[in-house]
Amino acid sequence: MRGPSLLTVFLAGCLVSHWVGTPGAEAEPQPTDFSAVIERVDPGVVHITTVMRSPTQPRSRDDNVGSGFVVDAAGLIVTNRHVVSGAARVRVTVKGRGTVDAQVLGTDEATDVALLKVPLTGLTPVPLGDPRALKLGQWVLAAGSPYQLSHSWSAGIVSGLGRRGVGVNPRGYEDYIQTDAAANLGNSGGPLFDSQGRVVGVVTAILSRATGHQGITLAVPIDAVTQSVTRLRGGGAPARPSLGVRVREVRVGASVGLRITRFDPGSSAQAAGMRAGDVIVAAGGAPIRTTADLQRAVWSRAKSGRLLIVFDRGGRRMQLNVALR
Repeated sequence: MRGPSLLTVFLAGCLVSHWVGTPGAEAEPQPTDFSAVIERVDPGVVHITTVMRSPTQPRSRDDNVGSGFVVDAAGLIVTNRHVVSGAARVRVTVKGRGTVDAQVLGTDEATDVALLKVPLTGLTPVPLGDPRALKLGQWVLAAGSPYQLSHSWSAGIVSGLGRRGVGVNPRGYEDYIQTDAAANLGNSGGPLFDSQGRVVGVVTAILSRATGHQGITLAVPIDAVTQSVTRLRGGGAPARPSLGVRVREVRVGASVGLRITRFDPGSSAQAAGMRAGDVIVAAGGAPIRTTADLQRAVWSRAKSGRLLIVFDRGGRRMQLNVALR
């Protein structure tokens, strides 16, 4: 018998009741006590419910749920785009401040990020960390509202970095942090903290053969989220610049880079003089080893900005200052 296929499960969902327990089982000793960290940052984690526009939509009840976190004391909230997509009404519950209607200031499909505004001030923003400093095996904490259990916390380790090609967002950003910290329906948009209580990612999806947690939780790194938020604060969707190239990862001598296989119509790289077969090894002063590296370097620039590309052509090291489109 064939097993069930692997599913990518977004974590915004409706209430499902489950009870799992082992009566009489003794709690195992915890390797680390995170209580002080959680007490400090928990007020910055929020619970989100939505009312969908159409009663025929799959998530049309008032118990549609997701998570988010405060990024500005003046009432700015970050969550996933898929949590609020198609919603006629978005409600945010802030710990100790009640539940209020939220305005969606903008969304970014590429990173699955939404920026909300609530009519509250004096909120507790969560501190932001550096996802590029993460190492495999480090402790991380996931916070959110699985099955409407708001302010739920789980701990795990960093299981993988730079995960891509997993089918979560094939048309957009794919450079995920993987953790085994438990996440379920309702965790979407919640923060992933390092052990010091700094947000390093936004919990976005799980890979599962069912609809529940099976040990693979994926989070968008917070630096990519911050880029989206900065642009969304100005209103509207971020304009994404592009090199207009299709690439594959290759090894060039002792280095790893991206070989250009073809150009998109109107490619800015081709217009600047790059050719198929060129191997990109650096962009914007940073080494380029993966497609995610190149995507970060390009998206860090404004549309119509310029990006210095260093590449190998037939064994010669060259560079071009490319005007992005």
